[in-house]
Amino acid sequence: MNLKTINICIIAHVDHGKTTLLNSIINFCKNFINYKKKFYFKNNYLYTIKFNFITILYIDLILNFIDCPGHFDFINEIYKIIFFSDISIIIVDIIKGVETQTLFCYNLSKKFKKKIFIYFNKIDIFLKYSLLKQKFFLFNKKQKINFIISRYSIGIEKIFMLKIKKKYKKKKSFFILDKINNLKNENIFLVKIISGNIKINDLLKNKINEYFKIFKIGIFLPKIFFLKKTFNNCIHFFFSNIIINNNYFFEKQKKIFFQKIKSSIYYNLFIQNNFFLIKLIENDCSIYFEKQESILLGKNFFLGFIGNLHSEIFFKKLKIFNLFWVTNPKIFFLFNYKNIWYFDTFNNKNYIEYEQIVFVNLYILKKNFFQIIQFIFNNNFYKIKILNFKNLIIINFYINLFKIINGFFLELNKKINGFIFFEFFYHHYLKSNLYFIKIIINNNIINELNLIYENQINNNCLLFFNKIKNNININLIDINIKFIYKKKIIFSKKIISYKKNVIDKCYGGDITRKMKLINKQKKGKEKMYFFSNLKINKNNLINIIKNELSNI
Repeated sequence: MNLKTINICIIAHVDHGKTTLLNSIINFCKNFINYKKKFYFKNNYLYTIKFNFITILYIDLILNFIDCPGHFDFINEIYKIIFFSDISIIIVDIIKGVETQTLFCYNLSKKFKKKIFIYFNKIDIFLKYSLLKQKFFLFNKKQKINFIISRYSIGIEKIFMLKIKKKYKKKKSFFILDKINNLKNENIFLVKIISGNIKINDLLKNKINEYFKIFKIGIFLPKIFFLKKTFNNCIHFFFSNIIINNNYFFEKQKKIFFQKIKSSIYYNLFIQNNFFLIKLIENDCSIYFEKQESILLGKNFFLGFIGNLHSEIFFKKLKIFNLFWVTNPKIFFLFNYKNIWYFDTFNNKNYIEYEQIVFVNLYILKKNFFQIIQFIFNNNFYKIKILNFKNLIIINFYINLFKIINGFFLELNKKINGFIFFEFFYHHYLKSNLYFIKIIINNNIINELNLIYENQINNNCLLFFNKIKNNININLIDINIKFIYKKKIIFSKKIISYKKNVIDKCYGGDITRKMKLINKQKKGKEKMYFFSNLKINKNNLINIIKNELSNI
């Protein structure tokens, strides 16, 4: 019996019901009660960060349903899944309506020439027909609209009637969608078979001429089901004996390629038991991982993430298993000294610094255009280009990466009271106007307290000084704190030492007796200051520099 395969991606804006629909399809087919998709060690915790999929056998068809992430941090997953799917199912929340990402996914599916089906979800909520009709005009007039309630599995039976014709080649080729690691330390690859059949014990070669042997092949139905060989155009998982760090696919004719995503935001993580940390990292190949050691704070892990949300979800997972603390986010800069170039996260030697400039594609609805464009102009971004389409506006501009990690797009979300959708790419390096500030405490440079600011230097330095002051115990000597920028003191303040009143109970006698006591105390302070080497308590230092994502 020849089985035909159809790959169906479920795409939508954030929180429009993609994952709920996938779970409802499983409940509808296999009658599982309240089934929730869990993939090995993965659990998304409110957000889908990696694609989930399930395989269903229906008459003579193999249907692969793929749940895509909805957030802009994982846009590479959206591109990848739409490209390798045959059909795009776009879910629209009937109350929230057509959002920016909905139209982005719709236009992208049209660009890749995919068959598109639109489903309006949550129709059990009452809505006037006149308001409902207004939500259709952003799509093509010929586009058929369907209605479902994914929560109660109502209307999803029509999904199984989707068919598509596809020709297959005999040559063996496949694309590695993702790589994970299970608890037995076996290497698992999620792959889509582009052409040909692959069998157990086949020896395969990738683009960089690495050979690896396949010793298990399987699909999800929704339970794990092992096979002897693969199906054409179908998504499988392989158990293999090699770790591939840079998986990619390239098609010469269409000039489309997918590469491992590079990290843009970095943290220093301090944790005692790293067992669950390693497992989480192995199941997300987009995380950069490196071991480091600090003189004051000890061993730590240097982790890189795609964006702010990616790091936030990762640390939420880690909080369940371990106690840890992390520093504030960092990015890499380019430094030049006598035509010698190098990368680092801080300008320690006062060299000429260059910061990353990224090119942003900002997708917005026409109703939000004036609010957003005004905010962009107020921030003096340059080379702004506006592309106007029938259902969407795309604003192109350049921005420094430092502004992105410090909440630029969070402010944009507040302007429109909702979600925005964007993608950004590294474009070039530009001479930086940032302030790289070192902190000196009693003539000792504390590298762990290095700061980077863009503006309002005095106010920010004062806030950080107060933070240090609140986290230092009763001090017996004066503490001089200086903020240095390019070997110049831009801000300095003193924390006055604790002084005992030596003349508290000295009621009588000559004034010279009181002066002797005061001078004796003063000499003792000078002696103490000369022989002392101020050391900030480790716990106090952690309280100063730890990020709000920490749970210690």
